Amino acid sequence: MNFLSPIAFAFAATLPVVIVFYLLKRKRVVKLVPSTILWQKYLAETQASAPFQRLRHNWLLLIQLLLLLLAILALARPFFAGTTKGGRTLVAILDGSASMQSTDEDPSRFEKARKEALQLVETLHPDDKMAVFLAAGNTEVKQSPTSEKTALRRAIESARPSDSPTRLNEALKLAESLIQNNTHAEVHLFSDGAADSLKEFENKGLPLIFHAVGTRHVNVGIVNLDVRSNPDNPSQRAVFTTILNASTNQQQIQAELVFEDKVVSVKPITLKPKESSPQVF
Repeated sequence: MNFLSPIAFAFAATLPVVIVFYLLKRKRVVKLVPSTILWQKYLAETQASAPFQRLRHNWLLLIQLLLLLLAILALARPFFAGTTKGGRTLVAILDGSASMQSTDEDPSRFEKARKEALQLVETLHPDDKMAVFLAAGNTEVKQSPTSEKTALRRAIESARPSDSPTRLNEALKLAESLIQNNTHAEVHLFSDGAADSLKEFENKGLPLIFHAVGTRHVNVGIVNLDVRSNPDNPSQRAVFTTILNASTNQQQIQAELVFEDKVVSVKPITLKPKESSPQVF
């Protein structure tokens, strides 16, 4: 045990003063009584010439000494020295790419990711800090490391998905630089996994925790769309589009052109992994 104010023990010099008060003989008033038979034990005190009396067992004295000792101990401010490990540093990365707008999760993949990120905020301890990144075409720092849960909730709730492709490398590099030399760090990635290659981070020991969202692994979508004059018939319009298969396996789909709630054209398309195909309707 250590003390922040050991000088307070100087007040211990007051303990003998309290005892002296109980050693001093009381001044008594002389009165005439018919008999002193019952007062024999006090007679010696009244007749003695010494200013001090023998210290007797007295509960009040013990209580007063104990209270004085406790007051001195409180003034000395005792404490126990120990070591505590610092709080964790967490980085939450929200995938804000176009595929996160898929509705196979209710109401969408991004909303499910946002909900799980908010639940992560509630698990933070007072000594923990957390940063929030939004990763899409570029990485946006929504909140720098903080332990304020209100600020973290605000950052997560303000995040919005975009129509950009998924580029997580930039977000993970930024997270890596943020948690460098921190043994109590965690990187939480909320994504559907429809991302570019992350081989750069496979053997780096990055403390990555992947929160998968999405129930389907098909990731096929339109990445380009334009309406121009039909080269074969200038009096007509043609729709030029590019369809990308961002999945890791081959996909067979049907592309439909709908106009005023009517299906105008249907084209069966086979796309290899990571392949895009231009189409004209």
